[in-house]
Amino acid sequence: MSQPRRQLPTSLTEDEIATSMSDEIFSGFQRITLEQTGIELSEGKRAMIVNRFTRRLMALGLTCFEEYLELVADPANREAREFIDTVTTNLTYFFREAYHFKVLSDMVLPELARRIETSVPIRIWSSACSSGQEPYSLAITVKETEAISNHQVRILCTDIDTKMIAHAQAGKYSQEQLRGLNKSRQDRWFNSQHNGYYTADDALRSMLVCKRLNLFDRWPIREGVDVIVCRNVLIYFNLSYQQKLLRRFAEIQTPGAYLFLGHSETLDGFDHAYRRVDNTVYERI
Repeated sequence: MSQPRRQLPTSLTEDEIATSMSDEIFSGFQRITLEQTGIELSEGKRAMIVNRFTRRLMALGLTCFEEYLELVADPANREAREFIDTVTTNLTYFFREAYHFKVLSDMVLPELARRIETSVPIRIWSSACSSGQEPYSLAITVKETEAISNHQVRILCTDIDTKMIAHAQAGKYSQEQLRGLNKSRQDRWFNSQHNGYYTADDALRSMLVCKRLNLFDRWPIREGVDVIVCRNVLIYFNLSYQQKLLRRFAEIQTPGAYLFLGHSETLDGFDHAYRRVDNTVYERI
């Protein structure tokens, strides 16, 4: 005899929210998240997930988490993409981990400009770009680095979250979303709109190509990536997925290319093709 489905409570305290999803159903969401994104959904994220899924249940007219699990288990279902958008984290701001941009302007870009002919575009990949603050910070750094002024630079921006990619492509931000950007740069690179928003200058936007991408699907770029920026991404994957991603990064880079990781990430313990040149900055060997 099948167990009755657990109906969605109408009013919960924070502690009750964390326990309102059964272990079996939460395990099902963990499995689907890993299969569809490579992300490990930890127990500590349960309360956040329940809160976010509750909003989706209400929007869809569903009455329990079991129904939602059945719906998103099929990757072909339209809600599966909404599910992915719901479980991914999008904390970001301009010039986050500022030392990376100093390394980029002081060492990486001048070295690439020295080695690469001006007729060949320099290619940068912001692999988990969220709402665009990272790739626009990269674009500003490029524009402000004199050593690379004679080179064309293209920045590929990808993210698994459909809404975030649309945001990055629009290049439109509120004052709050411009966090991390000083007034000088804001005035120089963003145009004020009458509605209180700011849009990125065309000189920046023209450098970016934005695409939705699951990092474990087929990539739109196969070789010749000079700089890969993959910061605070590996920490969401298990060791097997991390190793797979590092191997694929190495396959599309040649010796002398660079990989940037997040401040809490390291290549220690992995089989990789890089050498450390600065704090969480690596060079392909």
